[in-house]
Amino acid sequence: MPKLTFKTQTHRIDREPPQEVPALVLKGFIDAANYMGFEKALERADGGSPRFLLIDFSLVNYINSTGISALIRFSETYKSRGGLLCLAAVSRSVGLSMHLLGVTSLIPFTQDVQSGLDYISGFLDGTNPAMPVSAGVAEAAAGPRAAAPAPAPAAAPGEGAHVLVLSPSATRFTQVVEHRFTHLRGTYHMLSDAGEALRRFEEIAPDLVVLDERCDPEGDFVNKVKAKKKRSLTSVIKLYPDQAAVGRQREFKIWENDYLVDPFELQEFFALTEAELVRVPKDRKVFSQQVRFDFLGKKECVENAYRLSDLVIRQAMEEEDDVASLYAAVKEGIDNAVAHGNRGQEDQGVEVNFLVDNTKVTVLIEDQGGGFDFEYYLSKLNREDAFEEARKRIVEEGTRGGLGILLMSRCADRLHYAGNGNILRLEKNITVS
Repeated sequence: MPKLTFKTQTHRIDREPPQEVPALVLKGFIDAANYMGFEKALERADGGSPRFLLIDFSLVNYINSTGISALIRFSETYKSRGGLLCLAAVSRSVGLSMHLLGVTSLIPFTQDVQSGLDYISGFLDGTNPAMPVSAGVAEAAAGPRAAAPAPAPAAAPGEGAHVLVLSPSATRFTQVVEHRFTHLRGTYHMLSDAGEALRRFEEIAPDLVVLDERCDPEGDFVNKVKAKKKRSLTSVIKLYPDQAAVGRQREFKIWENDYLVDPFELQEFFALTEAELVRVPKDRKVFSQQVRFDFLGKKECVENAYRLSDLVIRQAMEEEDDVASLYAAVKEGIDNAVAHGNRGQEDQGVEVNFLVDNTKVTVLIEDQGGGFDFEYYLSKLNREDAFEEARKRIVEEGTRGGLGILLMSRCADRLHYAGNGNILRLEKNITVS
């Protein structure tokens, strides 16, 4: 679990009279799990009601919409005292979502702590220029860049299907499968060890994997295939001994493409596998990765969801700004699904589906809650004063949230809700260098 730690310091500005400026040094993640610690840190730094507060963000790896709301609220408090709150050394990735929301028009961002102290000194002298923004964060605020479609990968001419069967031992069933697929002029491999199959995966280059669950009881093979971009479009059909085995890894599970539960008819098996062999080459012309996973609302499961989402996004996108903004949107969507959709119930699940094509990344996030009046909130996004209205609610009503949907809409290129509002669809264009 990523943590948040903090400490307070005091800096002195040499002037007449001398000015002492409290500084808050943060390290870690400001997210749903650590928000209360972040608010406690702000309150501690605010002890004694100083005019100024300088926050060192150099070691902050992430901030969510609730954390941004707290910054806005505290910033208004300092303004009411005739002072200001200043952020120093905000990284490009962390600052991007704040820029997209418009926070830099409210709070000064400076390159480092000393620049922040100089800015406060200038504020006291009445000589400050326009709101400063550190160079890296300013560049991140650049307008959207059009994504040109990349050419579809060429199909492999004249090659038959490559089929890999993972089974503990050769049986009558595996012999029938081998006969069927070699008859279709494909190549057939049978292995009994999942580790060996992963080591030889690129050599075999399977279009289809038929996986006996006994060779992968914990789901490690599926995880390592589906989480890696070059492998993920391989179709994996998993064969389970009974229905109970299907849900064995349900606290956190990356899903195979399809599965069958024993006993099943051979005709059903061949209809499924041959349909997949027709689908895979078509998908490879359009898509580069697909990953579907679900998890329960336990902290460790949510953390796994963050890590996998980050991995998929980084494999899909080269531009760090695109990675940072889409990750911020997806993480916000996951947090909302867990905390609001499922109301924090750890036994309720969330499903996430990533689909990456040549021009964009599409993410579906579905919770098990009853939904909400999403049309009301979406109608507010198109208003020019959407951020200002959210800021007023944060400051005047003391709300801790209220920025989540706005943040996601600014960080993604398209945002839609489906169902009763329990299905979120995010799309982000892939920038082509």
